[in-house]
Amino acid sequence: RIVTGSWDKTVKVWAADSGQEVLTLKGHTGGVTSVCFSPDGTRLLSVSDDARARVWDAWTGAEVLALKGHTDTVTSVCFSPDGTRIVSG
Repeated sequence: RIVTGSWDKTVKVWAADSGQEVLTLKGHTGGVTSVCFSPDGTRLLSVSDDARARVWDAWTGAEVLALKGHTDTVTSVCFSPDGTRIVSG
């Protein structure tokens, strides 16, 4: 699977073998600036111009958690190698 974020405020998950869109994740109110998979592939992280980080179930697209605390655009996000921590900036 491949994950992308867009200025249309969505996160999209694509099948790597066919290029077909599998999921569209909606919840951000600003353009999505960074996305990543958890090390085990079960979660996605996204950040946005809306100053939020969101955690998603990578298979169902359900939002697991919305993290608030930033006061302006967040431009990068990543899981720690063991998947237990998130860093954003």
